[in-house]
Amino acid sequence: MKNVDDLIDSAAELAEHGLSKGEIADELNVSRETASWLVERAGGNDGSAAKADADTTADIHVDWSALGRDSTRLTYAARAMADLLAKEGESVDL
Repeated sequence: MKNVDDLIDSAAELAEHGLSKGEIADELNVSRETASWLVERAGGNDGSAAKADADTTADIHVDWSALGRDSTRLTYAARAMADLLAKEGESVDL
């Protein structure tokens, strides 16, 4: 298990190399919120990093298991995918 100070140092180093908070989260195997906290704690949030994060879209979490547990939701999702595929014609490769 890593020490919090080690994580803060690692996050600051990764931020200095230009990685986004999402990439830092992936690299350190922590949540995006934790990565953001680590970078802020390190005091390493220069203007360019803030601008880069503002230009990107935020990550979202989708619980796909909730879709599979409900047959009505699954039916709607299947119909939507079938509709999208129908508009592609014969060029779809599955």
